[in-house]
Amino acid sequence: MSNPEESETKVVLRDGLLVLPDRIARGDLILEGAVIRALAPAGSASGDEIWDLGGRRVIPGWIDPHIHGVGGVDFNHTDPETLAESIEGLAKQGITTVYPTIVPGPEEEMKQALATVARAAELSPSILGIHLEGPFVSPGRRGALPESGVLEWDDELMNRLLDAAAGRLRVMTFAPERVPLAAQKKFSMVGVKGSIGHTCADAEQTKAAIDAGARRCTHLCNAMPPLHHREPGPVGVLLLDHRVRCEVILDGHHLSDDLVRLALKMKGPSGLIAVSDAMPLAGMGVSSGVFCGQEVCSDGQRATLSDGTLAGSVTLLPEALSRTGNALNLDEISLQALASLNAAEDLGLPRRGSLRSDHRADLVIHGDDGIDAVLRGGLSVEDAEGPRLPASFERAL
Repeated sequence: MSNPEESETKVVLRDGLLVLPDRIARGDLILEGAVIRALAPAGSASGDEIWDLGGRRVIPGWIDPHIHGVGGVDFNHTDPETLAESIEGLAKQGITTVYPTIVPGPEEEMKQALATVARAAELSPSILGIHLEGPFVSPGRRGALPESGVLEWDDELMNRLLDAAAGRLRVMTFAPERVPLAAQKKFSMVGVKGSIGHTCADAEQTKAAIDAGARRCTHLCNAMPPLHHREPGPVGVLLLDHRVRCEVILDGHHLSDDLVRLALKMKGPSGLIAVSDAMPLAGMGVSSGVFCGQEVCSDGQRATLSDGTLAGSVTLLPEALSRTGNALNLDEISLQALASLNAAEDLGLPRRGSLRSDHRADLVIHGDDGIDAVLRGGLSVEDAEGPRLPASFERAL
């Protein structure tokens, strides 16, 4: 057992351009173990190790609570080791917290997929929970979800899914009209965040779900009725109710940039959560494969079923954020809220998602030509047992 009086090595990241929740400032980050212990004026901090960032930009590690796969790996159909390896690959790109998202299907398939992610979470520190996109969703708004994944509400089935996830099920997409209000009210009691999506609900059903405890929605506007001037439906309610945060897919295909502008005006940067909704063909360029039990094709920009239905995204979160930031001229503070802070607050991760004292040291360090380093829990994701920063950084002490 370690001596409680022994302190962690104090590491100083000197002179970074820090993207804070409310401002951007040059400063030092003082790390102890996995934690940001303090922030200090640039060049003022001392420690056991000092690494000079030379004004490089530092942001919190990105959080993706809705992602189905990447690089040919389908999170529904893989083994724990391969899934964990894929998540570690995402960490090297700056996505330091991930909620692998499972597509619904027949019960045994869902339980197997949930169990696989639960085991993978023991291998990758980036996996903090599971998002199950269904199965209690509307057959009329299933989008690319398979027909076999649309099931009637069943209390016992819900319990069996929770058991299969071994306590790691954190988010469940559901259609309000398909789940009794009494059951909706119990989601939070079993540690699950109900997320309104894949729904045909009208405005009143949506309002009732929010009053019952729903505080998020799955990919705003996608797989739900459009806004109508006499029936605002779920979109109108979700945009107006500031108790709810809404996922937005920022690949430029799922939502138009003007719709994102409207959502930002309605809810502000704190009301939206950027997600990738990435599927297995993400990162593979022009390619084809099977997803949700259906043939899908990607032109490198978008993935579709044979009838043209969008089948998830092929754009990972960093690229989507960069694209949207440029298209909408968003400031860095708003982008870090969309990419990290809002998801952390939504998912109940109080010490992640921002550069603050006593927050976890999940950091993305940018140079002139892209990402220079990613730290997860204070250690480089390139070598968690070795140096905290790559040799390209100047060690000042």
